[in-house]
Amino acid sequence: MIKKEQIRNQLKKQLFQNQGLRQKKSLDIENNLTQNHSLQPQETFQDAYLLMEKIGEGAHSVVRKCLKLPKQKNAKSIMTKSIQIYAVKCFRTDDPEIVNTIIQTFNLQRQLQDVPRICKAYDLFIDQKTKHQYQVIEFCDIPSLDQVYPLLSLKHKQETIKQLAQTIAQIHSKGICHRDLKPENILIQMHPDIQIKLIDFGVSKKFKFKDTFKDMWTATGTIVYQAPEVFLGGGYDEKVDIWSIGVILYQLLCYRLPFFADSVSDTIDLITSEDYPYQYTEEFQNLSFIERDLIKRLLKHNPNHRLYAADISLHPWFEDQNMNQQFEICDDTNLMTRMVLEERTLSTQIGNEISDQQLQNLIDSYEWGKRIHFQI
Repeated sequence: MIKKEQIRNQLKKQLFQNQGLRQKKSLDIENNLTQNHSLQPQETFQDAYLLMEKIGEGAHSVVRKCLKLPKQKNAKSIMTKSIQIYAVKCFRTDDPEIVNTIIQTFNLQRQLQDVPRICKAYDLFIDQKTKHQYQVIEFCDIPSLDQVYPLLSLKHKQETIKQLAQTIAQIHSKGICHRDLKPENILIQMHPDIQIKLIDFGVSKKFKFKDTFKDMWTATGTIVYQAPEVFLGGGYDEKVDIWSIGVILYQLLCYRLPFFADSVSDTIDLITSEDYPYQYTEEFQNLSFIERDLIKRLLKHNPNHRLYAADISLHPWFEDQNMNQQFEICDDTNLMTRMVLEERTLSTQIGNEISDQQLQNLIDSYEWGKRIHFQI
Protein backbone atom coordinates (compact mmCIF):
# COMPACT_ATOMS: atom_id res chain seq x y z
CA MET A 1 0.00 0.00 0.00
CA ILE A 2 2.84 2.34 0.87
CA LYS A 3 4.56 1.51 -2.41
CA LYS A 4 1.45 2.40 -4.44
CA GLU A 5 1.19 5.72 -2.64
CA GLN A 6 4.83 6.47 -3.43
CA ILE A 7 4.29 5.64 -7.11
CA ARG A 8 1.19 7.85 -7.18
CA ASN A 9 3.10 10.75 -5.64
CA GLN A 10 5.95 10.33 -8.15
CA LEU A 11 3.49 10.40 -11.05
CA LYS A 12 1.85 13.53 -9.68
CA LYS A 13 5.23 15.19 -9.33
CA GLN A 14 6.17 14.36 -12.94
CA LEU A 15 2.87 15.69 -14.23
CA PHE A 16 3.05 18.86 -12.19
CA GLN A 17 6.56 19.65 -13.44
CA ASN A 18 5.15 20.26 -16.94
CA GLN A 19 2.63 22.83 -15.80
CA GLY A 20 3.13 26.58 -15.70
CA LEU A 21 1.76 27.33 -12.24
CA ARG A 22 2.83 26.77 -8.68
CA GLN A 23 0.85 25.91 -5.58
CA LYS A 24 -0.64 28.80 -3.64
CA LYS A 25 -1.86 28.83 -0.04
CA SER A 26 -4.95 30.95 -0.51
CA LEU A 27 -7.97 28.73 -1.18
CA ASP A 28 -9.68 31.39 -3.30
CA ILE A 29 -6.61 31.84 -5.47
CA GLU A 30 -6.06 28.09 -5.67
CA ASN A 31 -9.62 27.57 -6.92
CA ASN A 32 -9.09 30.27 -9.53
CA LEU A 33 -5.87 28.74 -10.77
CA THR A 34 -7.03 25.17 -10.93
CA GLN A 35 -9.74 26.04 -13.43
CA ASN A 36 -7.14 25.84 -16.19
CA HIS A 37 -3.90 24.53 -14.71
CA SER A 38 -2.51 21.93 -12.39
CA LEU A 39 -0.30 23.08 -9.56
CA GLN A 40 3.24 22.17 -8.67
CA PRO A 41 3.54 21.92 -4.91
CA GLN A 42 6.09 23.52 -2.66
CA GLU A 43 8.08 25.65 -5.09
CA THR A 44 8.67 29.37 -4.92
CA PHE A 45 9.97 31.79 -7.52
CA GLN A 46 13.34 31.81 -5.74
CA ASP A 47 13.48 28.01 -6.04
CA ALA A 48 13.11 28.12 -9.81
CA TYR A 49 14.67 31.42 -10.94
CA LEU A 50 17.48 33.81 -10.13
CA LEU A 51 16.39 37.45 -10.16
CA MET A 52 18.61 39.75 -12.23
CA GLU A 53 18.77 43.40 -13.30
CA LYS A 54 15.81 45.69 -13.88
CA ILE A 55 14.91 46.19 -17.55
CA GLY A 56 11.64 48.10 -17.36
CA GLU A 57 8.80 49.40 -15.29
CA GLY A 58 5.05 49.38 -15.79
CA ALA A 59 2.18 51.11 -14.03
CA HIS A 60 1.88 48.35 -11.42
CA SER A 61 5.00 46.24 -11.82
CA VAL A 62 8.75 46.21 -12.24
CA VAL A 63 10.19 44.09 -15.05
CA ARG A 64 13.49 42.33 -14.48
CA LYS A 65 15.55 39.69 -16.19
CA CYS A 66 15.70 36.30 -14.54
CA LEU A 67 17.70 33.14 -14.99
CA LYS A 68 16.10 29.69 -15.00
CA LEU A 69 17.86 27.58 -12.39
CA PRO A 70 18.81 24.03 -13.39
CA LYS A 71 16.94 21.31 -11.50
CA GLN A 72 18.87 18.93 -9.32
CA LYS A 73 18.52 15.21 -9.86
CA ASN A 74 20.14 14.59 -6.49
CA ALA A 75 22.53 16.24 -4.12
CA LYS A 76 25.59 15.29 -6.20
CA SER A 77 24.27 15.67 -9.75
CA ILE A 78 23.00 18.79 -11.44
CA MET A 79 21.34 18.58 -14.86
CA THR A 80 23.40 20.41 -17.46
CA LYS A 81 21.22 22.65 -19.58
CA SER A 82 21.84 25.74 -21.65
CA ILE A 83 21.25 29.02 -19.83
CA GLN A 84 17.65 30.15 -20.15
CA ILE A 85 16.96 33.87 -19.73
CA TYR A 86 13.43 35.13 -19.14
CA ALA A 87 11.76 38.35 -18.08
CA VAL A 88 9.65 38.55 -14.95
CA LYS A 89 6.98 41.04 -13.97
CA CYS A 90 7.28 41.64 -10.24
CA PHE A 91 4.16 42.83 -8.40
CA ARG A 92 3.61 43.50 -4.73
CA THR A 93 0.06 43.72 -3.44
CA ASP A 94 -2.19 42.14 -0.84
CA ASP A 95 -5.39 43.27 -2.54
CA PRO A 96 -7.30 40.06 -3.45
CA GLU A 97 -8.96 41.72 -6.46
CA ILE A 98 -5.63 42.80 -7.93
CA VAL A 99 -4.15 39.36 -7.30
CA ASN A 100 -7.10 37.73 -9.05
CA THR A 101 -6.66 40.15 -11.97
CA ILE A 102 -3.00 39.09 -12.25
CA ILE A 103 -4.08 35.45 -12.30
CA GLN A 104 -6.82 36.05 -14.86
CA THR A 105 -4.40 37.95 -17.10
CA PHE A 106 -1.91 35.11 -16.91
CA ASN A 107 -4.56 32.49 -17.71
CA LEU A 108 -5.78 34.59 -20.65
CA GLN A 109 -2.29 35.05 -22.05
CA ARG A 110 -1.67 31.32 -21.76
CA GLN A 111 -4.54 30.83 -24.21
CA LEU A 112 -2.46 32.68 -26.81
CA GLN A 113 0.68 30.54 -26.57
CA ASP A 114 0.26 29.28 -30.14
CA VAL A 115 0.11 32.79 -31.63
CA PRO A 116 3.63 33.35 -33.03
CA ARG A 117 3.94 37.10 -32.47
CA ILE A 118 2.77 37.13 -28.86
CA CYS A 119 5.13 37.46 -25.92
CA LYS A 120 4.79 34.07 -24.21
CA ALA A 121 3.79 33.63 -20.55
CA TYR A 122 5.40 30.72 -18.71
CA ASP A 123 5.05 30.76 -14.93
CA LEU A 124 3.12 32.55 -12.22
CA PHE A 125 4.08 32.53 -8.55
CA ILE A 126 1.90 33.98 -5.80
CA ASP A 127 3.75 34.37 -2.50
CA GLN A 128 1.18 34.86 0.25
CA LYS A 129 3.77 35.50 2.94
CA THR A 130 5.63 38.36 1.28
CA LYS A 131 2.65 39.54 -0.84
CA HIS A 132 4.80 39.31 -3.96
CA GLN A 133 3.63 38.03 -7.34
CA TYR A 134 5.96 36.98 -10.14
CA GLN A 135 4.85 36.47 -13.74
CA VAL A 136 7.59 34.88 -15.85
CA ILE A 137 7.40 35.80 -19.52
CA GLU A 138 9.46 35.54 -22.68
CA PHE A 139 12.52 37.80 -22.71
CA CYS A 140 12.59 39.90 -25.90
CA ASP A 141 15.73 41.99 -26.20
CA ILE A 142 14.39 44.29 -28.91
CA PRO A 143 13.10 47.90 -28.84
CA SER A 144 9.48 49.00 -28.89
CA LEU A 145 7.86 50.60 -31.92
CA ASP A 146 7.66 54.05 -30.28
CA GLN A 147 11.47 54.05 -30.03
CA VAL A 148 12.22 53.28 -33.67
CA TYR A 149 9.27 54.22 -35.89
CA PRO A 150 10.87 57.47 -37.21
CA LEU A 151 13.66 55.25 -38.59
CA LEU A 152 11.39 52.87 -40.47
CA SER A 153 11.08 52.91 -44.23
CA LEU A 154 7.66 52.81 -45.84
CA LYS A 155 8.18 49.12 -46.60
CA HIS A 156 8.99 48.49 -42.93
CA LYS A 157 5.86 50.36 -41.84
CA GLN A 158 3.74 48.30 -44.21
CA GLU A 159 5.16 45.06 -42.82
CA THR A 160 4.73 46.25 -39.24
CA ILE A 161 1.05 47.11 -39.68
CA LYS A 162 0.42 43.91 -41.65
CA GLN A 163 1.91 41.75 -38.89
CA LEU A 164 0.02 43.70 -36.24
CA ALA A 165 -3.29 43.22 -38.09
CA GLN A 166 -2.65 39.52 -38.63
CA THR A 167 -1.77 39.04 -34.95
CA ILE A 168 -4.89 40.86 -33.78
CA ALA A 169 -6.96 38.74 -36.17
CA GLN A 170 -5.58 35.61 -34.49
CA ILE A 171 -6.28 37.03 -31.03
CA HIS A 172 -9.83 38.01 -31.98
CA SER A 173 -10.44 34.55 -33.42
CA LYS A 174 -9.80 33.22 -29.91
CA GLY A 175 -12.38 35.63 -28.47
CA ILE A 176 -9.82 37.95 -26.83
CA CYS A 177 -9.54 41.73 -27.21
CA HIS A 178 -6.20 43.37 -26.39
CA ARG A 179 -7.67 46.80 -25.48
CA ASP A 180 -4.33 48.60 -25.11
CA LEU A 181 -2.67 48.61 -28.51
CA LYS A 182 -0.04 51.33 -28.79
CA PRO A 183 3.56 51.56 -30.05
CA GLU A 184 4.94 50.99 -26.53
CA ASN A 185 3.28 47.57 -26.46
CA ILE A 186 4.67 46.47 -29.82
CA LEU A 187 8.26 45.22 -29.76
CA ILE A 188 9.96 45.22 -33.13
CA GLN A 189 13.00 43.45 -34.52
CA MET A 190 14.34 45.31 -37.55
CA HIS A 191 17.13 43.01 -38.78
CA PRO A 192 17.37 40.90 -40.82
CA ASP A 193 13.60 41.23 -41.33
CA ILE A 194 10.78 43.03 -39.54
CA GLN A 195 9.31 40.87 -36.79
CA ILE A 196 6.97 42.16 -34.09
CA LYS A 197 6.06 40.89 -30.63
CA LEU A 198 2.89 42.05 -28.91
CA ILE A 199 3.17 42.53 -25.15
CA ASP A 200 1.20 43.67 -22.09
CA PHE A 201 -2.14 41.93 -21.86
CA GLY A 202 -2.88 43.50 -18.49
CA VAL A 203 -6.24 44.95 -19.56
CA SER A 204 -7.14 42.36 -22.20
CA LYS A 205 -10.59 40.84 -22.02
CA LYS A 206 -12.42 37.75 -23.18
CA PHE A 207 -15.39 38.83 -25.29
CA LYS A 208 -16.41 35.51 -26.83
CA PHE A 209 -17.34 32.36 -24.96
CA LYS A 210 -18.01 29.53 -27.43
CA ASP A 211 -20.72 31.09 -29.63
CA THR A 212 -21.73 33.80 -27.17
CA PHE A 213 -20.46 37.37 -27.53
CA LYS A 214 -20.36 39.75 -24.59
CA ASP A 215 -19.95 43.51 -24.76
CA MET A 216 -17.16 45.13 -22.77
CA TRP A 217 -17.84 48.15 -20.60
CA THR A 218 -14.70 49.23 -18.75
CA ALA A 219 -12.99 52.39 -20.03
CA THR A 220 -9.42 51.16 -20.05
CA GLY A 221 -6.24 51.44 -22.08
CA THR A 222 -4.44 54.62 -23.20
CA ILE A 223 -6.75 57.53 -24.00
CA VAL A 224 -5.18 58.73 -27.27
CA TYR A 225 -5.51 55.21 -28.73
CA GLN A 226 -9.03 54.53 -27.44
CA ALA A 227 -12.05 54.30 -29.73
CA PRO A 228 -14.96 56.75 -29.42
CA GLU A 229 -17.44 54.09 -28.24
CA VAL A 230 -15.34 53.56 -25.10
CA PHE A 231 -16.27 57.09 -24.00
CA LEU A 232 -19.83 57.14 -25.31
CA GLY A 233 -21.14 54.33 -23.11
CA GLY A 234 -23.42 51.47 -24.09
CA GLY A 235 -20.64 48.87 -24.29
CA TYR A 236 -18.17 48.08 -27.04
CA ASP A 237 -16.67 45.10 -28.88
CA GLU A 238 -13.31 43.98 -30.27
CA LYS A 239 -13.41 46.67 -32.98
CA VAL A 240 -11.74 49.01 -30.46
CA ASP A 241 -8.50 47.24 -31.43
CA ILE A 242 -9.09 48.17 -35.08
CA TRP A 243 -9.41 51.85 -34.13
CA SER A 244 -6.12 51.60 -32.23
CA ILE A 245 -4.41 50.14 -35.31
CA GLY A 246 -5.72 53.13 -37.27
CA VAL A 247 -4.24 55.55 -34.75
CA ILE A 248 -0.90 53.72 -34.89
CA LEU A 249 -0.91 53.78 -38.71
CA TYR A 250 -1.65 57.51 -38.70
CA GLN A 251 1.19 58.05 -36.23
CA LEU A 252 3.63 56.06 -38.38
CA LEU A 253 2.77 57.97 -41.55
CA CYS A 254 2.13 61.47 -40.18
CA TYR A 255 4.60 61.49 -37.24
CA ARG A 256 1.92 62.80 -34.91
CA LEU A 257 -1.19 61.58 -33.14
CA PRO A 258 -4.53 62.09 -34.89
CA PHE A 259 -6.33 62.98 -31.63
CA PHE A 260 -4.43 65.02 -29.08
CA ALA A 261 -5.23 68.20 -27.17
CA ASP A 262 -3.95 70.04 -24.11
CA SER A 263 -6.51 68.47 -21.80
CA VAL A 264 -8.01 65.01 -21.43
CA SER A 265 -11.54 66.32 -21.98
CA ASP A 266 -10.54 68.11 -25.20
CA THR A 267 -8.76 64.99 -26.44
CA ILE A 268 -11.89 62.92 -25.82
CA ASP A 269 -13.94 65.54 -27.68
CA LEU A 270 -11.66 65.12 -30.71
CA ILE A 271 -11.94 61.34 -30.57
CA THR A 272 -15.73 61.34 -30.28
CA SER A 273 -16.30 64.03 -32.92
CA GLU A 274 -18.06 62.73 -36.03
CA ASP A 275 -16.43 65.48 -38.13
CA TYR A 276 -13.19 63.48 -38.28
CA PRO A 277 -10.94 66.45 -37.45
CA TYR A 278 -7.74 64.50 -38.17
CA GLN A 279 -8.60 64.60 -41.89
CA TYR A 280 -8.14 68.38 -41.97
CA THR A 281 -4.49 68.28 -40.92
CA GLU A 282 -1.74 69.14 -43.39
CA GLU A 283 0.07 65.89 -42.58
CA PHE A 284 -2.96 63.82 -43.54
CA GLN A 285 -3.59 65.76 -46.74
CA ASN A 286 0.02 65.16 -47.80
CA LEU A 287 -0.47 61.39 -47.72
CA SER A 288 -1.22 59.44 -50.86
CA PHE A 289 -4.81 58.63 -51.73
CA ILE A 290 -4.35 54.96 -50.87
CA GLU A 291 -2.81 55.77 -47.46
CA ARG A 292 -5.65 58.13 -46.59
CA ASP A 293 -8.21 55.56 -47.63
CA LEU A 294 -6.84 52.85 -45.33
CA ILE A 295 -6.70 55.21 -42.36
CA LYS A 296 -10.31 56.28 -42.96
CA ARG A 297 -11.45 52.67 -43.08
CA LEU A 298 -9.84 51.99 -39.70
CA LEU A 299 -10.96 55.21 -37.99
CA LYS A 300 -14.66 54.92 -38.74
CA HIS A 301 -16.76 56.44 -35.96
CA ASN A 302 -19.23 53.57 -36.26
CA PRO A 303 -17.39 50.36 -35.27
CA ASN A 304 -19.61 48.29 -37.56
CA HIS A 305 -18.15 50.16 -40.53
CA ARG A 306 -14.52 49.47 -39.62
CA LEU A 307 -12.57 46.73 -41.31
CA TYR A 308 -12.14 43.43 -39.52
CA ALA A 309 -8.56 42.65 -38.54
CA ALA A 310 -8.37 39.81 -41.06
CA ASP A 311 -9.32 42.19 -43.90
CA ILE A 312 -6.76 44.90 -43.21
CA SER A 313 -3.83 43.21 -44.95
CA LEU A 314 -5.95 42.83 -48.12
CA HIS A 315 -5.98 46.59 -48.64
CA PRO A 316 -4.00 47.75 -51.73
CA TRP A 317 -1.68 49.87 -49.55
CA PHE A 318 0.18 46.66 -48.75
CA GLU A 319 0.92 45.99 -52.41
CA ASP A 320 4.38 46.44 -53.86
CA GLN A 321 5.29 50.13 -53.86
CA ASN A 322 5.88 50.13 -57.61
CA MET A 323 2.26 49.13 -58.09
CA ASN A 324 1.10 51.80 -55.67
CA GLN A 325 3.16 54.40 -57.52
CA GLN A 326 1.60 53.29 -60.79
CA PHE A 327 -1.76 53.60 -59.09
CA GLU A 328 -0.92 57.17 -58.10
CA ILE A 329 0.37 58.32 -61.49
CA CYS A 330 -2.09 56.47 -63.72
CA ASP A 331 -3.82 58.92 -66.09
CA ASP A 332 -7.26 57.57 -65.20
CA THR A 333 -6.45 57.81 -61.51
CA ASN A 334 -5.21 61.37 -61.75
CA LEU A 335 -8.24 62.37 -63.79
CA MET A 336 -10.62 60.88 -61.25
CA THR A 337 -8.69 62.42 -58.35
CA ARG A 338 -8.89 65.86 -59.95
CA MET A 339 -12.61 65.42 -60.54
CA VAL A 340 -13.11 64.52 -56.90
CA LEU A 341 -11.01 67.44 -55.64
CA GLU A 342 -12.90 69.87 -57.84
CA GLU A 343 -16.10 68.88 -56.07
CA ARG A 344 -14.68 69.76 -52.67
CA THR A 345 -14.36 73.12 -51.01
CA LEU A 346 -11.68 74.19 -48.55
CA SER A 347 -14.26 75.34 -46.02
CA THR A 348 -16.38 72.22 -45.63
CA GLN A 349 -15.25 69.23 -47.65
CA ILE A 350 -11.48 68.89 -47.53
CA GLY A 351 -10.69 65.40 -46.29
CA ASN A 352 -14.08 63.85 -47.05
CA GLU A 353 -13.93 60.40 -48.61
CA ILE A 354 -14.60 59.92 -52.28
CA SER A 355 -17.72 57.91 -52.98
CA ASP A 356 -17.67 54.16 -52.58
CA GLN A 357 -18.40 53.74 -56.27
CA GLN A 358 -15.44 55.91 -57.26
CA LEU A 359 -13.15 53.92 -55.00
CA GLN A 360 -14.50 50.67 -56.41
CA ASN A 361 -13.83 51.89 -59.96
CA LEU A 362 -10.23 52.58 -59.03
CA ILE A 363 -9.84 49.22 -57.35
CA ASP A 364 -11.46 47.36 -60.25
CA SER A 365 -9.11 49.06 -62.69
CA TYR A 366 -6.28 47.10 -61.07
CA GLU A 367 -8.33 43.93 -60.54
CA TRP A 368 -8.07 44.39 -56.78
CA GLY A 369 -11.82 44.02 -56.48
CA LYS A 370 -11.49 40.28 -57.04
CA ARG A 371 -9.47 39.87 -53.86
CA ILE A 372 -10.53 42.65 -51.56
CA HIS A 373 -13.85 42.56 -49.76
CA PHE A 374 -14.32 45.64 -47.66
CA GLN A 375 -17.30 46.06 -45.38
CA ILE A 376 -18.84 49.45 -46.08
